[in-house]
Amino acid sequence: MSLKPSEKPPSFVPVNGIKPQILKNVCEKKTYTAHFWDGPGPLVICLHGFPDSCLSYHLLIPELVEAGYRVLVPVMPGYEASSVDPEGRYFPTDLAQNLVSWIDRVGEERAHLIGHDWGAVTAWFVAARYPDRLFSMSSIAIPSLPGGLKALLKRPSQFLKSWYMLFFQIRGLAEWSLQAKDGALVKALWRRWSPGWQAPEQLLDAVLESLQSADSRTAVLAYYRCLFNVFDAEHGRAMKALKTRISVPTLMVCGDRDGCIDTRLFEYSLREQDFSAPVELYRIMGAGHFCHLEKPQLFHSKLLSFLDLHPKGARKLAGELARHMG
Repeated sequence: MSLKPSEKPPSFVPVNGIKPQILKNVCEKKTYTAHFWDGPGPLVICLHGFPDSCLSYHLLIPELVEAGYRVLVPVMPGYEASSVDPEGRYFPTDLAQNLVSWIDRVGEERAHLIGHDWGAVTAWFVAARYPDRLFSMSSIAIPSLPGGLKALLKRPSQFLKSWYMLFFQIRGLAEWSLQAKDGALVKALWRRWSPGWQAPEQLLDAVLESLQSADSRTAVLAYYRCLFNVFDAEHGRAMKALKTRISVPTLMVCGDRDGCIDTRLFEYSLREQDFSAPVELYRIMGAGHFCHLEKPQLFHSKLLSFLDLHPKGARKLAGELARHMG
């Protein structure tokens, strides 16, 4: 496969015959892109992870739109040339602030937030720092971060599964590895993390296209490099946020065959003292790290029932009143 660097985000098949709006969010000379489906209900934001693209939610979006939600699917910072930070600052707190700016951009006060992998890491930090901006938070494939560090002590084998985090600290070699041999490393990670499942070529192609730009390759690796930048003040603010009790209703979803995250970490990190709002763990049997794609019917059913438990928002209530009155 030979692709040229592009600022164009991955394309979606129209939902119910309607193409999404392409929204731009300009902040500090960087331009971020998102796909947006309008509707009468509250806002749902879906954040993708690594190595992935916003197409990761192509199966979920029609379900959310059909249920009446407004749906926003941003391209994560750095995954497009226009949003690359020249200073490589992608601390989780930076990503959380970027998410809040999207809620403001759409003109809402609150949103339901769904994240997978790095999108889920971002979601945990939004829930910790900006709970008043969320109706609920759903984390896919990432356990509770407030209890995560202590949970690691119970499952030290997780450090072996996280070998790639250390490899990504090697500047130059790590960038080269993401595009070498037609993205062999990226494809290998998908296979290892979701064993026994064949990822659709369209999804892998979208990921590899976003990584054709050298700047974007460095940007997505900077997510991991910021984790080890312990002397930066922003790292300190991130660690402080991890001590905050989660006051947002939370759903954690994992696959029991995840090759990236030891799923026992979900139980070990689920501590009562870390939550002041309801929290639920849902394990999907026979699925791996990309469980939302591997077992979509199970995932969609659980997620939609979870979202329905929480506030509908003024827009949906107004729409229901208008329909009732004819």
